[in-house]
This record gives sequence, C-alpha cells and structure tokens, in this order.
Amino acid sequence: MSRQIIINADDFGLSPAVNGGIIRAYQAGGITSTSLMVNMPGSEDAVNASRWLQGLGIGLHFNLTYGKPLSNPASVPSLVRPDGVFHDGRTMRFRDAADVKKELDAQWNRMIGTGLIPTHLDSHHLLHQNDPVIYKVMAEKAVKENVPLRRSQIVHPLRDVQLPGMTDAVLLDSYGDSGAKQRLMRYLRSLPEGITEIVCHPGYVDDVLRGISEWTDIRERELSVFTDPDLAYAMQSMGIVPVNYAALNWPADVLPPAPLSGHKLPRVRRSRGKTGKSKSATRAGNASKSRRNARHFPMSRSHKRI
Repeated sequence: MSRQIIINADDFGLSPAVNGGIIRAYQAGGITSTSLMVNMPGSEDAVNASRWLQGLGIGLHFNLTYGKPLSNPASVPSLVRPDGVFHDGRTMRFRDAADVKKELDAQWNRMIGTGLIPTHLDSHHLLHQNDPVIYKVMAEKAVKENVPLRRSQIVHPLRDVQLPGMTDAVLLDSYGDSGAKQRLMRYLRSLPEGITEIVCHPGYVDDVLRGISEWTDIRERELSVFTDPDLAYAMQSMGIVPVNYAALNWPADVLPPAPLSGHKLPRVRRSRGKTGKSKSATRAGNASKSRRNARHFPMSRSHKRI
C-alpha cells in the first residue's frame, strides 16, 4: 500500500486575505485540499476563485462559532446568543441535535448552490471531535451525501449509525513556531501507509480577519511553511503521493492522480495592514467511503483555538 497525504487548509472563505494565502499554498504544492466556510465574509471571493484550481479539493468547513447562522436564528435557539450570533465556542455548551442538523443542512445547501460539490465534511474549532452530538449529526450527513468525514482523534461510540468514509490517520498541529518546518518533515518521514490528513491554517492577514479571529499572524507563519519548496520536494523524494479527499473513491491498490499542477494560475495579491483582497481558486470533486479502522498521530502540540 502506498503512502498518500491530504494536506487540508481550513478556513477558506474566512476573509479575502486568508483565501489568498490558501491559494498561494496550493500554487506552491504545499496543500492539496481546503474547506469552505460558507457564512463568512470571504465566502463569495473563495467561490469566485474556485473556477481556476480544478485539482484542489474543497470540503465544507461546518461552522457554529463565527458569525450568524444561515438558518433563521429563532429556529436554532441552542446555537445562538440573544442577538442571533453563534456562541463563540470558548466553552462547552449544550447544542440540540435538531438545531445542529438544520444549520448543517443550510450550510451544505448554500455550498451546493454555488456549484461546488463538497469533497468532504469537517468542522471549525474541532466541533465534531469535541462534541458527540455534532459528531453524530455530521456522520449521518456524510453517509447520506456519500462524502467522507474528517477523522476524529476522540472516539465517539455511535449506536445504529453507519460510519462514513474517513482517512486512515489525521494529524492536528500548528505550524507557527521556529521548529515547525523540521517537525513537519519528521511527520512526513514517519507517515504510515494509507491516507493521512494533515490539517493546517495558512493565510495572509487583513482587517476582516482581525475583526473575526485572534488567529492572525500565525497564519502567515504557517503560510511560510506550506509554501516552502522543500515540502513538495520532500514528499516526492519520500515517495509520498499528494491527493485530496477524492482519493477515498479509489481502490486501495490504485494510485489516484495527484492534484493538478503546472497550470497558469491567477496572481495572488498579498495584503498586509489595512486592506486585503485576493483572487484565487478552487474546485471540488466527489468523495466516498473508505477505511474504517485507523491509526491516529498523537496531538504533539496544542491545536489552539482559531
């Protein structure tokens, strides 16, 4: 069995500058996949950019902690504050499964309405890993739509629920420190056989991002790691095949085609300081079921709130 890797950049659509960084990382061969936040200010920019990058898989980044729901806030009371804004996610709280399902359906349908078909499902702030109610709702949705779900490092036993397709392993870490590149290379050297997902958060910074998230400058430091040409070279020299979630449709003994590269792509405009705009791209394929039994990389560093 070959060693295949999905490197997924979360938060596509969060802001135009974050979009620009994700696209730059894809252009550099540092990521193969991303996931879209459909209720965020940069969502339209991300969708417009998606026509250019046909090899970049795009999943749905289910969000219950930033901004407002796409559902009528009055119809999902357990998810929102009195002003109709999502609870911030800093503390564990009760979320009604019916409310979660309603909002997940709304975000899924919004993405489908853009013409993008999600390659997979994952969640903002590790919601489905930390909350068994959200995990169950998302697992049922993934099975219904026949797409994979990001593997959780916390096992949530489910009764009478079919398991969706997942990668064989998932690695959650942050890459904003001085030793990040060397640590990532160690992960690659120890990569197990099968399909492993590495999660990251590259991006540029703009005022839109600053108004939403505390996770700002670290995104540019992560971007420097995932645009480093040594990363693509290391994967090639180690015989690691870069794929996106569509690879879970392929038989285990068949190597899927790598994401597209070498095409003329739109120039990304970097934004620092007061403004931030970007043009870029992404598109989606289909994904399906795969491995049921998995290995987990240990969470070697804290995966901080983003």
